[in-house]
Amino acid sequence: MKTVEQAIHDVLWKALSEDLDVYDSRPMTEVKYPFADFEDFNSDFSGTKSGPLTQVTAVINIWDTENNRKNVSDLAHKLMQTAIETHEAYGHKVTARMDESSIKLMQDATVTPSIWRGMVTIIFSI
Repeated sequence: MKTVEQAIHDVLWKALSEDLDVYDSRPMTEVKYPFADFEDFNSDFSGTKSGPLTQVTAVINIWDTENNRKNVSDLAHKLMQTAIETHEAYGHKVTARMDESSIKLMQDATVTPSIWRGMVTIIFSI
């Protein structure tokens, strides 16, 4: 059985890969736009009377060219919708915590021409 973090990763990867190239980390070579990369995964554990509770936070970046802000927005919202609709990940019961999840769109002007970045943070309770 996959760990809960790996299960969530794989569900999100599968959803993203339907629309664009996906990388486990930011590519250091030239790639075509749009693309996504996994920035960070964090698993937090707490104990209760009925057993351990897990919270997994996934941070995913979606990138596209300066003229494609709408595409970044659309892809970020599609990923968030996937998270909302995901209730099982490879045998793990998961629930997206929408009150704590977020989408941040920003223009990256550190390159010329500038590019758009959508940072999607999704928090799951297990």
